[in-house]
Amino acid sequence: MPGKKQRIQASPVADIIPPGNYFEQNRAAIFDWTVLTTSFLLGFIFPSLSAFYSYHWFSFWMLGAFLLYMIGAWLKHLPLYTRMIREGRSPGGMSLLLFLLIGHWLILFTVLLFAAPAIQKIMQLPGNPENDPVSGWIVLVNMLISLFCTWLVFRHQKSLKHPGKYSANNLFYRELVADIFLCASVSVLTFAFWQNGIMTIFNGRAFHSFSDVWASFLLLAMAYVLFYLPLRYLYLVEDHSSRQTWRRMLFIFGLLLVRSVFVMLEK
Repeated sequence: MPGKKQRIQASPVADIIPPGNYFEQNRAAIFDWTVLTTSFLLGFIFPSLSAFYSYHWFSFWMLGAFLLYMIGAWLKHLPLYTRMIREGRSPGGMSLLLFLLIGHWLILFTVLLFAAPAIQKIMQLPGNPENDPVSGWIVLVNMLISLFCTWLVFRHQKSLKHPGKYSANNLFYRELVADIFLCASVSVLTFAFWQNGIMTIFNGRAFHSFSDVWASFLLLAMAYVLFYLPLRYLYLVEDHSSRQTWRRMLFIFGLLLVRSVFVMLEK
């Protein structure tokens, strides 16, 4: 009516968080749970360690995982550091950085060794003799490539050369594709090295005392730091100071321990 202020009701749509914002706020959690779930589901396809490593496409899986990981890391680097620079956040001050570097290099080096047969077939290179399955030059080249790739992932960007070159939508979809590639590759590598490798060895051990169990848990925790957290580095850069991140990491590690205990009890 005239002379009376009309009450404007807020649209309920305005109170809903846009999908992009929701994904931004939960990006790392989605990555962790996707990797854990996918690596767990791969266990139904390859129920044993020998079944996975003897699979004739294994070297191609390793090569594909390596390429997806490096492409995803390259795509994610720009939007990640652009967001951090614009928000005035620094990537420094991360603990366990030396362990992450060593673990990352060791993982990539091992992946490249496993992927060598696939590379030889694709490039039609002569195979190695049976008494020398891995030659010295392959080891040297893999060491150099894994060192270079580790530098590409762990390097820091402190400034933007062209601040207005990339739009928000461009950066969002670029990082979305990067996250998809990283989830797929890290899931395969986590399954190969962690769930179907270290966890299988851990579950196959015989425990005679509480000290054996405690020592195994400590070794498992160190392996968790060396073989999972390095592949998550591009997410740790942004959330390493969050308590929620480390609570989720501890919770996931606890789930893995509980699962291993049930496997031992079944034996």
